[in-house]
Formats: sequence, C-alpha cells, structure tokens
Amino acid sequence: MTGKKPCPRTEPMYSGGNRSDFPITIGYDSVEYIDLIGSHVTEYDENILICQSFHKGCFIGCFAPSERYSPTFAVSWTIRKDYDSFLELVRKTWKGKNGTSEQIYSLTCDENLGFGVFFMQNYGRDQCIVTNLSHIYERWKEGFEITSCAAWGSNIYIIMTKDTEEYRGRHQIWFISYTWWETYSKINAQSKVGYTVTGICYCTGLRQYFVVMTNIPEVQSSHYFDDTTAVFNWMNEQHHVGYHPTVIFMDPTLDKTLVVMTTDENRSSYEFIFDCKLK
Repeated sequence: MTGKKPCPRTEPMYSGGNRSDFPITIGYDSVEYIDLIGSHVTEYDENILICQSFHKGCFIGCFAPSERYSPTFAVSWTIRKDYDSFLELVRKTWKGKNGTSEQIYSLTCDENLGFGVFFMQNYGRDQCIVTNLSHIYERWKEGFEITSCAAWGSNIYIIMTKDTEEYRGRHQIWFISYTWWETYSKINAQSKVGYTVTGICYCTGLRQYFVVMTNIPEVQSSHYFDDTTAVFNWMNEQHHVGYHPTVIFMDPTLDKTLVVMTTDENRSSYEFIFDCKLK
C-alpha cells in the first residue's frame, strides 16, 4: 500500500473503486493451477475438487466438502505439460508408498496448459486410463466404471475406476456426437429415463463431444446457458432447493455452459470458480 513493498502474487482491489477504472496490473491477472487448487482445498474446509475443466486458457470448477470423504482422505494435485510426463506421474502415484496409493479423482487437459489432475487416496480399488473407445466395454466387464474424462488434440482420455462408492453397480452409457445441439438432445433423451451426465469433454482434433451418463437414484437437474449471470442465478436457485453441482462444462464451439446438479445428502455447500485465467 505504501509502494515500498513488491506487489503480492494476487493483486488486491480497492473496495471503493470499480474494476473498469482500476484494471489489474499486467502479469497479476492470472494464477498458477497448483496455487488455485491449493487456495480452495485446505485442512480447514475439507473441500475436494468436484469437477474441473479448462476453457480458452481459463479454469472452471467446483469445490465442496463431502461427508462421503469425511474426514477427507489424503489428496494431491498437479499439472503436467504433456501426456508422457502425466502418465509417468500417474503410474508412480498408483504404485504409492507403503500401500497408500492415490487414484485420479478429476482430470482436465488443454493443449496449451497441460494435464490438470486431482488425486485422492482410497478412491476405488484399481484404476486405468483408456484411450481406445472400444476398450470401454472390456473394462466394464472387469468391474470398472468411467469416473472422469478429458480430451487433448485427437485423443480422449477416459479414467476408469473399480469399486468407487459413487459408481459401484450403476449402469453407464456413453456416446459421441458432432454438434452441441445433437449432444444436448441426446442428454435430454437419456435424462428422461434416469441417466445423468457424469462426464463430458470436447475433442478438438476429432471435432467430437464425448459424453458419459450414469443411472443414479439421485434427482438431477441440468441446463445450459448463454451467459455467466444466468449460470450463477440458476445454480443459486437450485442449491436453495437441495441440488449440488456435479458437472460444469463450457462448450468450446458455442461458448454455452452446461451445468448438471443433483441431490446429494453428503453435501451441503460448494464454491464455484468460473473463467479464472491460468498462467
């Protein structure tokens, strides 16, 4: 404040001013992925990273505590610039130390930012990464379920986990589509017969949407929006009547936002981050 000390890593804003009149200094308008996650996942709030995605160099995600993981299991998070370094890290993490391995709970990736991954200890009994869609059926037969997905270039990375509390014994379907309207139409059709979106990503190289839907007993509600104000208002309204966000996805072709919320007796609150610029 006196000008005698260096600017902090996150620039403060004067409460009596307007952001348009006092723009953030160049170089202080973005944050490192690791720092961003660490500011919302602490020992005090017991948050976990419910969902995440990258969109045009920005982070979109939801953090929340869950009694399903209370007290919170050991978690960690990081980002890797390419698939080889990501896979090397994952294999080490799966192997773990003293029998305490960590599994991927949430994954997102972007050609410019890299692979953002959130790990959790004791999340399921086994895990694998599937890149060939035909292999999904084989893994289903072995007891694995799709728990996360992300796309990079012409590749779709599907995280499949065995024996998680959320997905154990629940039937899943997946599909690919080539337009947002086709995607949303299929989502609506499956929603009417009890399926909820539990994973979605867009593969820029193939120009395809990959969608996973799971048959879950919880009541679900979903909507897509053209602007962020509508997103905030709808999420707030739904939360007041017992819904909690589970998927937040911004379509990169039309910039529309899909939000999926479900009832969940294990959750009571959430923190939502939209379009936070990453370094």
